[in-house]
Amino acid sequence: MKITEKFVLSGGVTILACTGYEPGCEVVGKKLALILDGEIRQTLTITGERKMLHKRDKLDHRAFETSDTVLLSPEEARSGHWQLVSA
Repeated sequence: MKITEKFVLSGGVTILACTGYEPGCEVVGKKLALILDGEIRQTLTITGERKMLHKRDKLDHRAFETSDTVLLSPEEARSGHWQLVSA
């Protein structure tokens, strides 16, 4: 899944908006690697999923939350180059 946006909420929760989600792929409770060009920057534990606006129009879009500190700037997230893959 490609990361398209990063939001940091109060309480230390980070939301990562992603595209390329495959239906039937369950990621909540799993560890996913944050990668760029095959290199892992860090591993994140996905703790939940958030509702997204216009979800009916964009079925492959999802927003996942983590309590981990995400070592990714908002600009890097918006670049569309970073991915989350199974760790």
